Amino acid sequence: MTYKTPVVLVVGNTSSPVALADLTAFACDVADRLRFPTVVATGRDYDPTQYEAVVLADGWSETFESAALGCEATLADVCTLWADDVYEHPVNTTCGHCGEQDPEAAPVRSVDGWTTSVCPGCVAAARREALPGVLVAA
Repeated sequence: MTYKTPVVLVVGNTSSPVALADLTAFACDVADRLRFPTVVATGRDYDPTQYEAVVLADGWSETFESAALGCEATLADVCTLWADDVYEHPVNTTCGHCGEQDPEAAPVRSVDGWTTSVCPGCVAAARREALPGVLVAA
């Protein structure tokens, strides 16, 4: 039995540098509001069933790759959320590492997406001490 990784796949239009930048910024909002790390789908080489959920960003149906991933997620009965659904959740102010409330907690850019919200103190400690499993900042 395999377990799903606790990560959300964000699917949307990546057909231009501007569209990819918009999708990447939206993925930060997803991580901040849903309290899960995110991965931005930049092509067709993703298996939606291996993610906790799939979020369909505005424009997800405009390219073949993103439309195929979105349909695959829906047909596989994966938890699939629309972009508007994400904004129904409040912004997260709890650090995903230390668990403390901090109004400055925010997702940190990782190699292929975003971490959950992390407070500035944990970000500084992770960068200073290279703490495994805390951050993998790009």
